[in-house]
Amino acid sequence: MYFKEIIGHRDLKGRIRTAFRTGKLGHATMFTGKEGFGSLPIALALSRYVLCTNRNDDDACGKCPSCKKMDKLIHPDLHFVFPVINKKGKDPISDSYISDWRKFVFNKPYGSYVDWIKYIASENKQGGIFKDESDTINRKLSLKSFESDHKIMIIWMAEKMNDTAANKILKILEEPPASTIFILISVFPEQLLQTIISRTQVIPIPPIDSEDLVAYLELAKGLNEENANDLGVFSEGDLGRSLELIDRMDELNQNVQNFSYFLEYCKLQQTSDILRFIDTTLGKDKTAQIEFLNYILHTVRHNIIQSTIEKNSKNIGSKSLEKSVKINLTLVQAKTLLKMLTEALNHIERNVNARIVFMDVAIQLRKVLTV
Repeated sequence: MYFKEIIGHRDLKGRIRTAFRTGKLGHATMFTGKEGFGSLPIALALSRYVLCTNRNDDDACGKCPSCKKMDKLIHPDLHFVFPVINKKGKDPISDSYISDWRKFVFNKPYGSYVDWIKYIASENKQGGIFKDESDTINRKLSLKSFESDHKIMIIWMAEKMNDTAANKILKILEEPPASTIFILISVFPEQLLQTIISRTQVIPIPPIDSEDLVAYLELAKGLNEENANDLGVFSEGDLGRSLELIDRMDELNQNVQNFSYFLEYCKLQQTSDILRFIDTTLGKDKTAQIEFLNYILHTVRHNIIQSTIEKNSKNIGSKSLEKSVKINLTLVQAKTLLKMLTEALNHIERNVNARIVFMDVAIQLRKVLTV
């Protein structure tokens, strides 16, 4: 991954390159933000830039031996740590999964933690960064660099470190060997030990600008302007999310109508219609249930945005998603709904009975909207 291949973030990329060239990039940096915003691609581009022997102001050269190794993610001075699962025949450390990891990163650099776990597991499992990983980190970084002036350790989804692993790397994170660069990547940094956060230079990775995202979807993926705009708005700056939804535009637009019906049933307390909607429209398709909740979440956020920014803002979407149900919400109401919907999503993902979850959503929606 090169800086030039990263979608959007022009100013941020420039600041990161300048920080390295001027010696202002800390020995431990943490990129925070959703996976689809580009934290991992930025970490990979920075690593290539640092290891390149003939870099220029804008990017790595792409021709030196270091860049050639980075093309395959096999540079001996670049190390990865990421969540793994306990699987028969494999040690629960990243090195056991490194071949799978390289393939995953090549195919889905904007992929999510869920995407990764599904890639390496044939069933629902929870991944983690376990205590043996910290021993591997300490061992690798105690060695001299092989080819470069620097050694780089990327820890992806750092919040998945258990307490033992996190505590065991504190010392090396605070006082790393010379010319060692830690790059931590986290979606939920609040789940990390405060002592880990305090030892890093935190750089938030914001959502991808909608214009850059839409342009990418049009040029690289061949979407027409309307569909590209819809996905750009609905994914809220998350490229990974946009790519997931490309083949599901019809479902996305259907949720506009479905939510309109569901909201009407909620307001009128039509329990029989709500249950029929849950049983027939959503059925037992867990993906459909999750996407419906995601659409309501988006609608709540989008209505707040529309009420607070000018109509001609580039963040306002094209016509089909502009038809989404309009809800007049106060900020307090929106926060209540966002919390409730996030909890409902978590319940569905953990296989709680859908009827119970969506009936609770219906009751809470009516309660909030009739206050």
